[in-house]
Amino acid sequence: MKFLANFSVRQPVLMNLMVLFIIFAGFAALKRLPREVFPEVPQGKITITAVYPGVSPQEMESLVAVKIEREIKDISGIKEITTTSMEGMVSIMVEAEEGLPESEVSRIGLDIQAAVGRTQDLPTDMNNPIVKALKIEIPVLFLGIKSALPEMETRIIAKELQDKIEQIDGVSSAFFYGMRNLEISVKVDPDKAGIHHISLAKVMAVIKAHQTDIPGGTIKLEKGEYLIRIMGKVDKTPELKNLIVSSTETGLVRLKDIAEVTMGLEEPIIIGRVGGERSIYMGIMKKMSGDAITISSKVMKLMKEWQATAPDGVQLQNLFDSAKYIKRRQNTMLSNGISGLILVVALLFVFLSFKAALLTALGIPVAFLGSFIIMWKMGITLSMMSMFGLIVALGMIVDDAIVVVENVYRYLMQGLSPKEAAIVGAQEVTWPIIGSVTTTIVAFSTLTMMPGNMGKILGIIPIVVAIALSLSLMEALLVLPSHLAEWLTPPKKFRKDKEGGETAEARWFVAFQNGFVWMLRKVIRIWPVSLAAFVGLFIYSMWFAGSQLEFNPFPAKTIQRIEINMETPVGSKLEHTERVTKIIENAIKKAKPTEVESFWCTVGSMQKGTGSVNGTHYVSCRVNFYEDGNSYPRKPIQMIAEWRKVLSNMADLEGYNLSIGRAGPPSGNPIEVQVRGPEQEKCAELAGMVKEFAIGIPGVTDVNDDVSSGKRELRVEIDQERAALHGIDPLIAGGLVRMAFAGGIASKLQKDDDDINVVVKYPDNRRRSIDEIRNMEIISPLTGKSIPFRSIGTIEEGRGPGRLIRVDQKRTVTVVGDIDVFTTNSARVNAEIKKYTADLTRDNPGYRFVYGGESQRTDEIMGSMLLALWLSLGGIYIILATIFQSFIQPLIVLVAIPFGTIGVVAGLWFHNLPMSMMAGMGFIALMGVVVNDSLVMVDFINSEMARGLPVQKAVIEGGRLRLRAVILTTVTTIFGLLPMGLGIFGSEEFLQPMALTMAWGLGFATLMTLFLVPCIYLLSEKIKGVYKFLMRIFVFWGDREAQQ
Repeated sequence: MKFLANFSVRQPVLMNLMVLFIIFAGFAALKRLPREVFPEVPQGKITITAVYPGVSPQEMESLVAVKIEREIKDISGIKEITTTSMEGMVSIMVEAEEGLPESEVSRIGLDIQAAVGRTQDLPTDMNNPIVKALKIEIPVLFLGIKSALPEMETRIIAKELQDKIEQIDGVSSAFFYGMRNLEISVKVDPDKAGIHHISLAKVMAVIKAHQTDIPGGTIKLEKGEYLIRIMGKVDKTPELKNLIVSSTETGLVRLKDIAEVTMGLEEPIIIGRVGGERSIYMGIMKKMSGDAITISSKVMKLMKEWQATAPDGVQLQNLFDSAKYIKRRQNTMLSNGISGLILVVALLFVFLSFKAALLTALGIPVAFLGSFIIMWKMGITLSMMSMFGLIVALGMIVDDAIVVVENVYRYLMQGLSPKEAAIVGAQEVTWPIIGSVTTTIVAFSTLTMMPGNMGKILGIIPIVVAIALSLSLMEALLVLPSHLAEWLTPPKKFRKDKEGGETAEARWFVAFQNGFVWMLRKVIRIWPVSLAAFVGLFIYSMWFAGSQLEFNPFPAKTIQRIEINMETPVGSKLEHTERVTKIIENAIKKAKPTEVESFWCTVGSMQKGTGSVNGTHYVSCRVNFYEDGNSYPRKPIQMIAEWRKVLSNMADLEGYNLSIGRAGPPSGNPIEVQVRGPEQEKCAELAGMVKEFAIGIPGVTDVNDDVSSGKRELRVEIDQERAALHGIDPLIAGGLVRMAFAGGIASKLQKDDDDINVVVKYPDNRRRSIDEIRNMEIISPLTGKSIPFRSIGTIEEGRGPGRLIRVDQKRTVTVVGDIDVFTTNSARVNAEIKKYTADLTRDNPGYRFVYGGESQRTDEIMGSMLLALWLSLGGIYIILATIFQSFIQPLIVLVAIPFGTIGVVAGLWFHNLPMSMMAGMGFIALMGVVVNDSLVMVDFINSEMARGLPVQKAVIEGGRLRLRAVILTTVTTIFGLLPMGLGIFGSEEFLQPMALTMAWGLGFATLMTLFLVPCIYLLSEKIKGVYKFLMRIFVFWGDREAQQ
């Protein structure tokens, strides 16, 4: 590798131009990096949605869901199929196998599209199912619109605002909650229609027939060729009223003669409420390449302009702005990063001369700005994960430069010219620093194997670290020697140390170095006792970790938001549910302005189990807390406790639950247990038992399941024989009943950007009693006369499920719950539930319990982390064996890893932190870092022995020569991490364990490097001596027997 140093020293202009290019290109790339809290990740899921209004969940399952499942279940690459059948809709979620590339997921999507297309016997009057890749987008902003104007006028100005927002660069869409769609209502009077023997089916057919222009081919005339288009499309309400439905002896019968045709708003399904008042609110989504902060700035500017010209009584409110959270977090990361940078640079100036420190520090901006270029090309955004990756790399990216500078400086002190010292010094440590950087990258790269969305999000950290370290290695080997040769000069004053050599170190460091040498001599003089002491300390730390440290996979106590889900009695009208909602709203409004940032409610929808359900008896409220509110006198947890009391005293509630949103990437529900089996009732029964058991565990809160009672049903049964006597198809008769009372969509009209449904149904006063259905007139195809429905069918009242869920074609009921993180953790709770369900599984063959949420994430990540641990060890060993050309010496270097756990345990105990997933990631990453100092030290000891020094003197000299580099590389890394770990300028709760684990572990591992590695080296030499002695005896006896 000598050619690299030679090339660098002989091409100073090229090296300087390279640095300038990286700096300018890096700043340009930084401006183009989108900013967000967490990176968006591909989901690897495909959804199938089929809509069939007015159909019960059981019918949706049998008519649609089961048939589609049969077609797609054998497609290769599918991990799991989850089907949810609700009133009027089926949603099928297809999850691809873990680790498949996006191209393979796209192939699965195309196969599913083809399979759905060939599914037979789907209802003919149902629209084609929609297949699309799942893309979970989180709105970057929520805006509320409060208005005293009529709803139709509010809708118009809201749509104008929506159009302007969607024109902003980077915005993908803006959508409304609580805003009703336009609808043309055709309310057919059954008495008037009956006089003319006109059925609802005929009205539907006539309207459909007049919604398209018919192509008539082409015709050639003298002036040329013309297209023929038969104009039949009706797209205005007046034209619709005048449609001819039938002709009789007395004249033409138009639609207006038998029906009331009006343009208006559809019947309310969902009511939006903002801050305790009825409103509509808007969610704004960004494109993948969009920058949330830029979008927010433009939307805020538009809001001011729009509000200035808005009519009186209309107020626009900013409910949630992710840009504020992004700025706050990025400022926290930036402040901690800058403070770490200052500490690192200050340490360089303490340990090295001014020029040497300056040249070493130059590698930091080169590595960072070069990283921005590669991140931009790879599509990595500037998120908390990527910024934390840079902070982790901050102290390490100068390590290789420190080793080069320190070695070049040593040769400069021996009298070599700056150019000669740069070439010889850099060349001598090239392979050790390549090995040290490579081992670090190997350890970090194994962390990209974490499964699931959390693994994809956290996987950004090791990728960014690897990028930064690779660029720092390039700078240390290719750019730094040129700068050292050009700018580094020996100091004017020299001083003799105890060994007689000339040195330029400060007096304090010489004293420190001499003290270390004295201590090292003492340790290696009794190296067997020293080794025993180290091993004893390691064993004690392992016992302490197992008995004193708690395991909590996802510790997070900072509460950012809460979702309150409530359920009134089934059958409650939407208006009644809204009145109930006002009670909890009044309780929330009592919070101080510094505690609750905003809140809004959706009446008609709520979160239940692992999904959402719609219904007039459901309501969901979201409350956003100020982040600083976690330190105010009344903390969010106290407010939540007060709201629970209010909810428990509300008489009109059938049930409620609170879902708490905490800091960090989503990890799933703390409790999530699926009961799978053949019978829905049995699954619900077992889920109820699990729910009751979970409620009894201390610290468990808000336990609920996704069993939901459906609306009260009118079960219509048609007598097939009597219907056949009149020539009536039972399916058509049932469809007419559904159309008359639920409404049937005859067609869609286009007005501006709105798709307006034309809905045919009976008038409101003819849809209020069961007798209206019994007396409904149906036209007999045989006689053309009307007959009452009661003559061919019966009606009974009943109630079915609100939704049916199947996972891999098995009935499934899911129990979910939350925990009070101040009294327990998910690992402890799930362990108790697993013991309980083990007995249930044994007593109920055919039924099984599947754990999701945090429990599933924990099992998956623990497995992948164990694999990452072994792969890291194996990869590091291979690299070290290649460098040392030995099977034994890599083990000397690797011994620092297990002893680094002493520091990890001490750090977690000192900061009162549990053993968590992030702490585990920190330890695996630590493995690649702690071997660096050991590697360089062992390499120098080998060099000293090659010069002919006895082993003990070689060990002492190797330790003395590498002391400054070992201490400086360790302390710079620790100081780069400490501001983030200690939260000096604000903390990120879920990232702190990883930073602290690496800092404490590296600190203790350095002590192991300075004192334990020399002892292990001596042990290895003793073993080699014994081996050689035994081999000589073996050879001696072999030769003797041969002579005999």
